[in-house]
Amino acid sequence: MNRRDKLLDWIKQRHKGQLIRYTAEPYINHLIAVAGLACLVPLGYETGLCHDLFEDTETTGAELLSALIGFGYTDQEAHLILNCTVELTDVFTKKNYPELKKKDRKAREAVRLAAISSAAQTVKYADLIYNIGWVLRYDLKHALKYLSEKRLLLAIMKSGESNLRLKAMSLIDDSLSKLTSNSNQ
Repeated sequence: MNRRDKLLDWIKQRHKGQLIRYTAEPYINHLIAVAGLACLVPLGYETGLCHDLFEDTETTGAELLSALIGFGYTDQEAHLILNCTVELTDVFTKKNYPELKKKDRKAREAVRLAAISSAAQTVKYADLIYNIGWVLRYDLKHALKYLSEKRLLLAIMKSGESNLRLKAMSLIDDSLSKLTSNSNQ
């Protein structure tokens, strides 16, 4: 078994029992889809698998680092994956900032995301592409607001892989166009 397969099995165990919201689909499917889109950059696949690890599990950074090295990633590779995973973990949460309104937390999170590494931004683009499809299928009621917010986010998140960013922007623009033309009929 290669190191990617070992990481995938480990991530499956960490997210065991978790489902994609409003579906019966295992959450690992979301992570695999994001990883597949993010593989355009070095270690993007691995970071895509790990991107929700600290938000959705009790896994620590030390545990991730130890696992990665145990699977055969070099110290430098393991630290890059860890650092990107940390960058992709929400900071301005209700738990961390209960005094801030949701709108303020989202605005601060967007500014923070605009400053993360290009590798982490690339994974974020992949996550957005997946999430846009999910919103359009399972949460159409909130799709216009979601897409508008993500369009603004991508306007300031410019350092990731340019083709994936363009794909995300096109998906948002096309989806907004369809939604607004459908609501006008």
